[in-house]
Amino acid sequence: MKHVHLGAITLSIGLLLSACGGGGGGGGGGPMNGMMGTGDQPPASQPPPSETQTAFSGTETRNISALTQPALSSLLDASQQSSTPIFGSVVQAFTSSRLSGVTGIETTFNGSRFTLQINRQDGSSTTLDTDRDETLDVENISPSDNPVTNRNLVEGYVYRLNGSTLTGAGAAVEWASTDFTDYLSGGYWVYADLGTQRAEIGAFIDGSEFDSPIQVPVTGTATYTGRADGGYIVRYGTDFADVSSGTWEQGEYTGRTRLTADFGSSQISGRIDNIGLHNIRTLEPDGTADYDPSLRDTDYEGILVAVPISQTGTFEGQGVMLTHPQVQITSSQGSWAGRFSISDDPAGNPRAVAGTNRASFTTSGETEGVFVGAFYGATERFE
Repeated sequence: MKHVHLGAITLSIGLLLSACGGGGGGGGGGPMNGMMGTGDQPPASQPPPSETQTAFSGTETRNISALTQPALSSLLDASQQSSTPIFGSVVQAFTSSRLSGVTGIETTFNGSRFTLQINRQDGSSTTLDTDRDETLDVENISPSDNPVTNRNLVEGYVYRLNGSTLTGAGAAVEWASTDFTDYLSGGYWVYADLGTQRAEIGAFIDGSEFDSPIQVPVTGTATYTGRADGGYIVRYGTDFADVSSGTWEQGEYTGRTRLTADFGSSQISGRIDNIGLHNIRTLEPDGTADYDPSLRDTDYEGILVAVPISQTGTFEGQGVMLTHPQVQITSSQGSWAGRFSISDDPAGNPRAVAGTNRASFTTSGETEGVFVGAFYGATERFE
């Protein structure tokens, strides 16, 4: 997946860190045709012989036709439903009617293979597996090109289309050069049954550094800078002269995150700016579909309103607002959640923070849309 650096995470929608109760190595799953039982686990593959080997491969470039209008409508409706964050890892998922709700995610990574398993309330699960499913737009990033943490990073797009069922995820994985179990992954996924119009969209972060409660500092402040990435869906109204009313657009975004934690007042706030859109699919009212992988800069910003930090290092709350200087956004709301790293920097503050966010909006011309994704940041003294 190109242009999606969460510094330690990733994201990408397709169409899109260890277990929900832990990080860096929860139980994964094998490729399935749609849903699978939690007991269906694939055999573990062998790790690569050295840290220099690519984490997973996939040289093909994505060019998937646009989703149908009913499926996009189902995804938009699902994305605007309320959702309570799931901790262990940090997950927010939005599910349309007639599809069982999400209880958590599990990931695995061994240096050459990544799996993402989405678990549901009815006991079923859906799994994506880079060894078995299609992987596209894979990019391996060296530590010198990962300015947030200076660790190895791979990002890519994995998907499976089985009949009328599509499951896709943009995912990135960052790891310590000498230990593949010390990894952080993140991103967002999409599940859509194009026949029944059941749909689900979600975002996650997961990793061994974010799997346990911590004791947060009681004084001082810390600033975290990094990346925010995810997916978006828009149904255009009448306020964009170059886009026909009724046109659907679905794609991915990437941006810069800056968060400030005030441990004395037990609050954290921030913003996402420098937002660019890419891998953009459009579906016009007459059925004309188009796809553009290039990155488009925008002036959108996401304001992450201050939320309380718990004594165990998690935070959640309402207050994500989308702004644009030339677009009259009449309604904007959302939620965000995250947790701090179990490791401290030399100053004694948690060295990193990661989480998920969503924001829905409506404009004066009745354009409506939603952004769903994840964010990650580190202090200047990440070691």
